[in-house]
Amino acid sequence: MANRRQHIVELAAQVVYRQGFKGTSVENVLEIAGVGKGNFYHYFRSKDELGIAIIGEMEKWITGPPGDEMFAPAKAPLQRLQDYITFVREQRHLDNHGDPLGNLAAELGDTEPFVKPLRKALDALTDRFEALVSEYAMERQAHVDARIIARSLVAHVHGLSTIFKVDRDEPAFDTSLERTITMIQNQTRPAEAPAQASGIAGERVSNSTG
Repeated sequence: MANRRQHIVELAAQVVYRQGFKGTSVENVLEIAGVGKGNFYHYFRSKDELGIAIIGEMEKWITGPPGDEMFAPAKAPLQRLQDYITFVREQRHLDNHGDPLGNLAAELGDTEPFVKPLRKALDALTDRFEALVSEYAMERQAHVDARIIARSLVAHVHGLSTIFKVDRDEPAFDTSLERTITMIQNQTRPAEAPAQASGIAGERVSNSTG
């Protein structure tokens, strides 16, 4: 029974990815899943409940075994980020209808009952990024707001997916994705040591008085 429900959710997610949630009808889901209306309403009280289940599956991917593997603490922070960039690039090259979570956030982000599930999924992804940013900044002895940087990186990667969905410019998409690495490097630059600054100032004073 649980497998049938999962089957419906997974196939429905594919339709929603290509047509949008509002552009997908229950009849579309029934057709692709090969189930009757009675079976559908046995598992879901409404189309909205199905939408929440789809978002929940995205969150489970981020927080579960796939996300654990991609963002494993055993990997260096930049390797985790590079692995995610590679994953996004490969997925968009394979099927370019934008980012699945980003699409739903743009379409349903201010619509109940989807606001809380979407926020939870996006927060989970941002948490993954924040952890690697914090570790990388610590390695570089940089004092930063890791959450803010994580949000900017998530926005950059998934914003590029939205642009690529429109312009279909693969070289620009790939190059811009790789610049995510430069972004985290630029945003976690170590502050200049006070001792060095004092030394330079002292040298200037000495030269001027000499």
